[in-house]
Amino acid sequence: MTAGPILVTGAGGFVCSEVALALHRAGTDVVAVDRVFDAATTARLSDVRCIEGHLQQVLAAGAIPAVSGVIHGAAITASPERLGISCAAHIRQNTDMLTATLDFAREAGADRFLYLSSMGVFATDDVPSPEGRFTEATQPTATGPYCAAKRAGELLTASATEPGFTSLSLRLGNIFGAHEAMRESRQHLCLVSRMINEARASGVITVQTPKVAREWAWLPDLAATIARLVADLPAIGPRVLHAGTPPVLTDLDVARAIANRLPGTTIRLASPPHDRVRLPMANSVSSIFDDTGWTGVEDALDLLIPAEVAQ
Repeated sequence: MTAGPILVTGAGGFVCSEVALALHRAGTDVVAVDRVFDAATTARLSDVRCIEGHLQQVLAAGAIPAVSGVIHGAAITASPERLGISCAAHIRQNTDMLTATLDFAREAGADRFLYLSSMGVFATDDVPSPEGRFTEATQPTATGPYCAAKRAGELLTASATEPGFTSLSLRLGNIFGAHEAMRESRQHLCLVSRMINEARASGVITVQTPKVAREWAWLPDLAATIARLVADLPAIGPRVLHAGTPPVLTDLDVARAIANRLPGTTIRLASPPHDRVRLPMANSVSSIFDDTGWTGVEDALDLLIPAEVAQ
Protein backbone atom coordinates (compact mmCIF):
# COMPACT_ATOMS: atom_id res chain seq x y z
CA MET A 1 0.00 0.00 0.00
CA THR A 2 1.39 3.40 -0.99
CA ALA A 3 1.30 6.41 1.32
CA GLY A 4 -1.32 9.08 0.91
CA PRO A 5 -5.04 9.62 1.37
CA ILE A 6 -7.94 7.85 -0.30
CA LEU A 7 -9.75 10.04 -2.82
CA VAL A 8 -13.55 9.63 -2.83
CA THR A 9 -15.37 11.20 -5.78
CA GLY A 10 -19.07 11.95 -5.60
CA ALA A 11 -18.61 12.36 -1.85
CA GLY A 12 -21.41 14.88 -1.55
CA GLY A 13 -23.93 12.19 -2.41
CA PHE A 14 -25.94 9.75 -0.35
CA VAL A 15 -23.66 6.69 -0.66
CA CYS A 16 -20.22 8.20 -1.02
CA SER A 17 -20.59 10.67 1.85
CA GLU A 18 -21.15 7.66 4.11
CA VAL A 19 -18.20 5.85 2.49
CA ALA A 20 -15.96 8.87 3.21
CA LEU A 21 -17.13 8.85 6.82
CA ALA A 22 -16.52 5.11 7.15
CA LEU A 23 -12.96 5.55 5.89
CA HIS A 24 -12.38 8.44 8.30
CA ARG A 25 -13.74 6.43 11.23
CA ALA A 26 -11.35 3.61 10.29
CA GLY A 27 -8.42 6.02 10.65
CA THR A 28 -7.87 6.60 6.92
CA ASP A 29 -6.93 10.02 5.57
CA VAL A 30 -9.65 11.02 3.09
CA VAL A 31 -10.04 13.64 0.38
CA ALA A 32 -13.69 14.06 -0.58
CA VAL A 33 -14.57 15.69 -3.91
CA ASP A 34 -17.93 16.69 -5.36
CA ARG A 35 -19.42 19.42 -7.46
CA VAL A 36 -21.53 20.60 -4.52
CA PHE A 37 -21.68 19.70 -0.81
CA ASP A 38 -24.95 20.81 0.77
CA ALA A 39 -24.95 22.24 4.28
CA ALA A 40 -26.04 19.01 5.96
CA THR A 41 -23.37 16.92 4.22
CA THR A 42 -20.71 19.56 4.93
CA ALA A 43 -21.57 19.32 8.62
CA ARG A 44 -21.42 15.51 8.58
CA LEU A 45 -18.02 15.62 6.84
CA SER A 46 -16.63 18.38 9.04
CA ASP A 47 -13.55 16.29 9.95
CA VAL A 48 -12.88 15.28 6.33
CA ARG A 49 -11.05 17.38 3.75
CA CYS A 50 -13.69 18.36 1.18
CA ILE A 51 -12.99 19.96 -2.20
CA GLU A 52 -15.89 21.40 -4.16
CA GLY A 53 -15.91 21.81 -7.94
CA HIS A 54 -16.29 20.02 -11.25
CA LEU A 55 -14.36 16.77 -10.96
CA GLN A 56 -12.09 17.10 -14.00
CA GLN A 57 -11.18 20.68 -13.04
CA VAL A 58 -10.41 19.70 -9.45
CA LEU A 59 -8.20 16.82 -10.59
CA ALA A 60 -6.33 19.05 -13.05
CA ALA A 61 -5.81 21.90 -10.59
CA GLY A 62 -3.06 20.16 -8.62
CA ALA A 63 -4.80 20.53 -5.26
CA ILE A 64 -4.44 16.77 -4.62
CA PRO A 65 -0.77 15.95 -5.21
CA ALA A 66 -0.75 12.28 -4.19
CA VAL A 67 -3.18 9.56 -3.19
CA SER A 68 -2.85 5.93 -2.24
CA GLY A 69 -6.17 4.88 -3.71
CA VAL A 70 -9.40 6.07 -5.26
CA ILE A 71 -13.07 5.24 -4.78
CA HIS A 72 -14.88 6.63 -7.80
CA GLY A 73 -18.56 7.14 -7.12
CA ALA A 74 -19.24 10.34 -9.05
CA ALA A 75 -21.97 9.66 -11.60
CA ILE A 76 -24.93 11.15 -13.42
CA THR A 77 -27.87 8.92 -12.51
CA ALA A 78 -30.72 11.24 -13.49
CA SER A 79 -32.14 10.39 -16.90
CA PRO A 80 -31.09 12.33 -20.02
CA GLU A 81 -34.70 13.46 -20.42
CA ARG A 82 -34.77 15.01 -16.95
CA LEU A 83 -31.45 16.75 -17.55
CA GLY A 84 -32.37 17.92 -21.02
CA ILE A 85 -29.39 16.27 -22.70
CA SER A 86 -28.97 13.54 -25.29
CA CYS A 87 -28.30 9.91 -24.44
CA ALA A 88 -24.86 10.29 -26.01
CA ALA A 89 -24.04 13.29 -23.82
CA HIS A 90 -25.21 11.39 -20.74
CA ILE A 91 -22.87 8.49 -21.53
CA ARG A 92 -19.98 10.81 -22.36
CA GLN A 93 -20.29 12.78 -19.10
CA ASN A 94 -20.16 9.58 -17.04
CA THR A 95 -17.28 8.01 -18.95
CA ASP A 96 -15.32 11.29 -19.09
CA MET A 97 -15.43 11.55 -15.30
CA LEU A 98 -14.24 7.95 -14.97
CA THR A 99 -11.37 8.14 -17.46
CA ALA A 100 -10.17 11.45 -16.02
CA THR A 101 -10.16 9.92 -12.53
CA LEU A 102 -8.36 6.77 -13.70
CA ASP A 103 -5.70 8.90 -15.36
CA PHE A 104 -5.34 11.08 -12.27
CA ALA A 105 -5.03 8.02 -10.04
CA ARG A 106 -2.03 6.76 -12.00
CA GLU A 107 -0.37 10.17 -12.07
CA ALA A 108 -0.98 10.68 -8.34
CA GLY A 109 0.68 7.39 -7.39
CA ALA A 110 -2.40 5.39 -6.41
CA ASP A 111 -2.00 1.63 -6.32
CA ARG A 112 -5.74 0.77 -6.16
CA PHE A 113 -8.92 2.00 -7.75
CA LEU A 114 -12.49 1.02 -6.83
CA TYR A 115 -15.24 1.91 -9.30
CA LEU A 116 -18.76 1.96 -7.89
CA SER A 117 -20.97 0.39 -10.53
CA SER A 118 -24.64 -0.58 -10.34
CA MET A 119 -27.02 -3.49 -10.59
CA GLY A 120 -28.66 -1.31 -13.23
CA VAL A 121 -26.46 -3.12 -15.77
CA PHE A 122 -28.99 -5.99 -15.58
CA ALA A 123 -32.24 -6.20 -17.51
CA THR A 124 -35.30 -7.74 -15.86
CA ASP A 125 -35.19 -10.80 -18.12
CA ASP A 126 -31.50 -11.61 -17.60
CA VAL A 127 -30.97 -15.20 -16.47
CA PRO A 128 -30.46 -15.48 -12.69
CA SER A 129 -28.56 -18.05 -10.67
CA PRO A 130 -30.42 -21.21 -9.55
CA GLU A 131 -31.12 -19.41 -6.27
CA GLY A 132 -33.12 -16.77 -8.16
CA ARG A 133 -30.67 -13.90 -7.70
CA PHE A 134 -28.38 -11.99 -10.02
CA THR A 135 -24.75 -12.84 -9.27
CA GLU A 136 -21.41 -12.11 -10.92
CA ALA A 137 -22.13 -15.11 -13.16
CA THR A 138 -25.24 -13.43 -14.62
CA GLN A 139 -24.61 -11.82 -18.01
CA PRO A 140 -25.84 -8.20 -17.96
CA THR A 141 -27.80 -7.00 -21.01
CA ALA A 142 -29.47 -3.69 -20.07
CA THR A 143 -28.97 -1.04 -22.74
CA GLY A 144 -30.21 2.32 -21.41
CA PRO A 145 -27.69 5.20 -21.30
CA TYR A 146 -27.02 4.91 -17.56
CA CYS A 147 -26.77 1.11 -17.80
CA ALA A 148 -24.44 1.38 -20.78
CA ALA A 149 -22.24 3.95 -19.05
CA LYS A 150 -21.90 1.71 -15.99
CA ARG A 151 -21.10 -1.36 -18.07
CA ALA A 152 -18.58 0.62 -20.10
CA GLY A 153 -17.12 1.88 -16.84
CA GLU A 154 -16.58 -1.68 -15.66
CA LEU A 155 -14.71 -2.54 -18.86
CA LEU A 156 -12.62 0.64 -18.72
CA THR A 157 -11.76 0.06 -15.07
CA ALA A 158 -10.71 -3.54 -15.69
CA SER A 159 -8.61 -2.47 -18.68
CA ALA A 160 -6.70 0.01 -16.50
CA THR A 161 -5.30 -2.75 -14.28
CA GLU A 162 -1.54 -3.18 -14.66
CA PRO A 163 1.42 -4.10 -12.45
CA GLY A 164 1.35 -1.88 -9.39
CA PHE A 165 -2.22 -0.71 -10.03
CA THR A 166 -5.18 -2.88 -9.03
CA SER A 167 -8.69 -1.96 -10.13
CA LEU A 168 -12.08 -3.42 -9.26
CA SER A 169 -15.70 -2.60 -10.07
CA LEU A 170 -18.28 -3.05 -7.31
CA ARG A 171 -21.95 -3.35 -8.27
CA LEU A 172 -24.31 -1.76 -5.78
CA GLY A 173 -27.98 -2.68 -5.47
CA ASN A 174 -30.85 -1.32 -3.40
CA ILE A 175 -29.51 0.80 -0.54
CA PHE A 176 -31.30 2.63 2.25
CA GLY A 177 -30.17 4.80 5.13
CA ALA A 178 -30.36 8.23 6.72
CA HIS A 179 -29.48 11.54 5.03
CA GLU A 180 -30.79 10.60 1.61
CA ALA A 181 -31.70 13.60 -0.54
CA MET A 182 -32.28 14.37 -4.19
CA ARG A 183 -29.73 16.43 -6.10
CA GLU A 184 -29.35 17.55 -9.70
CA SER A 185 -27.43 14.44 -10.75
CA ARG A 186 -29.64 12.04 -8.72
CA GLN A 187 -33.27 13.05 -8.98
CA HIS A 188 -34.87 10.16 -7.13
CA LEU A 189 -34.99 8.53 -3.71
CA CYS A 190 -34.89 4.84 -2.90
CA LEU A 191 -38.21 3.05 -2.48
CA VAL A 192 -37.90 2.91 1.33
CA SER A 193 -37.46 6.69 1.54
CA ARG A 194 -40.31 7.28 -0.88
CA MET A 195 -42.61 5.09 1.19
CA ILE A 196 -41.63 6.87 4.41
CA ASN A 197 -42.15 10.29 2.82
CA GLU A 198 -45.54 9.30 1.40
CA ALA A 199 -46.69 7.91 4.75
CA ARG A 200 -45.62 11.03 6.61
CA ALA A 201 -47.18 13.37 4.05
CA SER A 202 -50.49 11.59 3.42
CA GLY A 203 -50.86 8.70 5.85
CA VAL A 204 -50.87 6.31 2.89
CA ILE A 205 -48.26 4.05 1.30
CA THR A 206 -49.04 3.07 -2.29
CA VAL A 207 -47.36 -0.22 -3.19
CA GLN A 208 -46.94 -0.47 -6.95
CA THR A 209 -45.38 -3.96 -7.00
CA PRO A 210 -46.51 -5.83 -3.86
CA LYS A 211 -44.94 -9.20 -4.65
CA VAL A 212 -41.59 -7.92 -5.95
CA ALA A 213 -38.66 -9.03 -3.77
CA ARG A 214 -35.64 -6.71 -3.46
CA GLU A 215 -32.38 -6.84 -1.57
CA TRP A 216 -31.88 -4.01 0.93
CA ALA A 217 -28.37 -3.01 2.04
CA TRP A 218 -28.26 -0.80 5.13
CA LEU A 219 -25.86 1.97 4.08
CA PRO A 220 -23.67 2.05 7.23
CA ASP A 221 -23.01 -1.71 6.81
CA LEU A 222 -22.21 -1.27 3.12
CA ALA A 223 -19.95 1.74 3.65
CA ALA A 224 -17.95 0.05 6.40
CA THR A 225 -17.34 -2.99 4.18
CA ILE A 226 -16.31 -0.80 1.24
CA ALA A 227 -13.79 0.91 3.52
CA ARG A 228 -12.35 -2.49 4.42
CA LEU A 229 -12.36 -3.58 0.78
CA VAL A 230 -10.39 -0.60 -0.53
CA ALA A 231 -7.80 -1.06 2.23
CA ASP A 232 -6.92 -4.47 0.79
CA LEU A 233 -8.16 -4.58 -2.79
CA PRO A 234 -7.69 -8.09 -4.21
CA ALA A 235 -5.06 -8.13 -6.95
CA ILE A 236 -6.26 -11.42 -8.41
CA GLY A 237 -9.69 -12.79 -9.22
CA PRO A 238 -12.70 -11.30 -11.02
CA ARG A 239 -12.58 -7.58 -11.81
CA VAL A 240 -16.30 -7.14 -11.08
CA LEU A 241 -17.80 -7.92 -7.68
CA HIS A 242 -21.29 -7.69 -6.23
CA ALA A 243 -21.74 -5.91 -2.91
CA GLY A 244 -22.75 -8.98 -0.96
CA THR A 245 -26.06 -10.74 -0.41
CA PRO A 246 -28.18 -8.30 1.62
CA PRO A 247 -31.53 -9.23 3.22
CA VAL A 248 -34.52 -9.58 0.87
CA LEU A 249 -38.08 -8.38 1.50
CA THR A 250 -41.08 -7.94 -0.75
CA ASP A 251 -42.29 -4.40 -1.33
CA LEU A 252 -45.47 -5.21 0.58
CA ASP A 253 -43.48 -6.43 3.59
CA VAL A 254 -41.39 -3.24 3.53
CA ALA A 255 -44.55 -1.14 3.43
CA ARG A 256 -46.03 -3.06 6.35
CA ALA A 257 -42.84 -2.62 8.37
CA ILE A 258 -42.91 1.13 7.76
CA ALA A 259 -46.64 1.37 8.53
CA ASN A 260 -46.06 -0.44 11.84
CA ARG A 261 -43.64 2.34 12.82
CA LEU A 262 -45.81 5.23 11.64
CA PRO A 263 -49.18 4.68 13.36
CA GLY A 264 -52.25 5.50 11.32
CA THR A 265 -50.64 4.65 7.99
CA THR A 266 -52.82 2.87 5.42
CA ILE A 267 -51.40 0.61 2.71
CA ARG A 268 -52.91 0.84 -0.77
CA LEU A 269 -52.09 -1.77 -3.42
CA ALA A 270 -51.83 -0.68 -7.04
CA SER A 271 -54.07 -2.58 -9.43
CA PRO A 272 -52.46 -5.27 -11.59
CA PRO A 273 -50.75 -5.79 -13.91
CA HIS A 274 -47.63 -4.83 -11.96
CA ASP A 275 -44.30 -3.89 -13.50
CA ARG A 276 -41.47 -6.39 -13.59
CA VAL A 277 -38.39 -5.52 -11.54
CA ARG A 278 -34.92 -7.03 -11.64
CA LEU A 279 -34.25 -9.91 -9.25
CA PRO A 280 -32.25 -9.44 -6.02
CA MET A 281 -28.46 -9.37 -6.05
CA ALA A 282 -26.06 -11.85 -4.47
CA ASN A 283 -22.42 -12.94 -4.56
CA SER A 284 -21.23 -16.07 -6.31
CA VAL A 285 -17.62 -14.99 -5.73
CA SER A 286 -16.10 -15.21 -2.26
CA SER A 287 -15.21 -11.74 -0.99
CA ILE A 288 -14.94 -9.52 2.06
CA PHE A 289 -18.72 -9.09 1.81
CA ASP A 290 -19.11 -12.67 3.04
CA ASP A 291 -18.32 -11.26 6.50
CA THR A 292 -20.73 -8.31 6.38
CA GLY A 293 -23.20 -8.53 9.23
CA TRP A 294 -26.16 -6.98 7.44
CA THR A 295 -28.59 -5.14 9.67
CA GLY A 296 -32.08 -6.51 9.11
CA VAL A 297 -34.59 -4.21 7.42
CA GLU A 298 -36.86 -4.04 10.47
CA ASP A 299 -33.95 -3.24 12.83
CA ALA A 300 -32.68 -0.62 10.40
CA LEU A 301 -36.12 0.99 10.17
CA ASP A 302 -36.10 1.35 13.95
CA LEU A 303 -33.01 3.52 13.49
CA LEU A 304 -34.12 5.28 10.32
CA ILE A 305 -37.67 6.37 11.02
CA PRO A 306 -37.01 8.23 14.31
CA ALA A 307 -34.20 10.06 12.52
CA GLU A 308 -36.56 10.93 9.64
CA VAL A 309 -39.29 12.12 12.00
CA ALA A 310 -36.85 14.36 13.88
CA GLN A 311 -35.65 16.18 10.76
